[in-house]
Amino acid sequence: MLNLSRLSTSLTKHGAHKIALLIRDHDPDKVLSLLWGKVPGINIEEVQARKNLSAGTTGLTVPSVWKEAKARGSETINALVLIAIIFSHHTLIAAMRQGAKSDFTGRITRDVELDGKAYTNFAHTLEELGYSTKHTQQYVDFDLQRLFKIPDLNSLALTLLALKMKTAGWDGTGDLKQLLIDNGFHEVFATDEDQFEAWLSSGKLTAPSFEDADYFLDAAKDSAPAGKYKFKAGHKTKQTGSVSVKSPLTKKTAQLLHNYIQNKFDEQLVAIHGRDCVGCEVATGLGTSIDVVVETAKLRWFYEIKVGKTLKACIRQAIPQLLEYAYWSAEPVKVDRLVIVAVHKLDKQSETYLQKLRDDFKLPLYYEQFVDA
Repeated sequence: MLNLSRLSTSLTKHGAHKIALLIRDHDPDKVLSLLWGKVPGINIEEVQARKNLSAGTTGLTVPSVWKEAKARGSETINALVLIAIIFSHHTLIAAMRQGAKSDFTGRITRDVELDGKAYTNFAHTLEELGYSTKHTQQYVDFDLQRLFKIPDLNSLALTLLALKMKTAGWDGTGDLKQLLIDNGFHEVFATDEDQFEAWLSSGKLTAPSFEDADYFLDAAKDSAPAGKYKFKAGHKTKQTGSVSVKSPLTKKTAQLLHNYIQNKFDEQLVAIHGRDCVGCEVATGLGTSIDVVVETAKLRWFYEIKVGKTLKACIRQAIPQLLEYAYWSAEPVKVDRLVIVAVHKLDKQSETYLQKLRDDFKLPLYYEQFVDA
């Protein structure tokens, strides 16, 4: 069991960030002999340096992760040193979580997240390592987005974080990435669980799925819609390869998984309603299309398929699309049901949320779990 209080070092000794300069300019296995008075302008407390580097209490050898970082250049060194400093003290971990806002940004405020000298030193660290966007006596704003763009930093970060977690009591068993997420460390980086896990695994952040990227980022056509919704039955089977609902999500497998669900879901609905009443990729008249539509003489249901890693992510992505499909036009389409489709089991909180939207706002939003028959 983790005890983060074991992660502790001096927050009042100035200059910890300068370890990055030593690693950049010297053999990492010699930096512990160069901490005080050997290099002009560098005076770093040895205990602090050892804890930041996870170098143990004796000897000059440092973990090999620092040699790998040196081989990749200053940008990698600076980013890894920042991670090392943050995760060497539970107070800094808490401060970053508390100060985080969104999209990798946040603010650390003097006497709120950190007191006095600790604030001064950490704010200076953020600035000197290149992650401060504004630094005053009262607060420092940070932006960590650059960190996530450094090639292969994820693998070095995982190695370093494993050392930090062992210091905190981790026995080395189980999934390290899940351990980090379970302890809320994604919040240190001002990102969400999905993005953090994707970065740790692949070095890339979770981006909007192939279809969401077009929908959310390319909505440039603000003119009146070119046409009206008109139902058309039918479905053209899409490529799925060897993907299944249990495939790990990458940009490619997300698309293939969406195709797989759409193919299978179409089959299931046709078995219930008949081919003439089920259509896929039905044009809205707005330049977009609806994943699946069921339309009979008595009902019209729109389905939006999502492949997010969590149910909440799927609901969050699907609702704005479904609402636009139904209500954007000057003459809204009469829809009896707007249905989110994903592989996740409906949980109580999501069920309550959708029920509230139906009851309070009269929005016919529902969820249907896709089950691969």
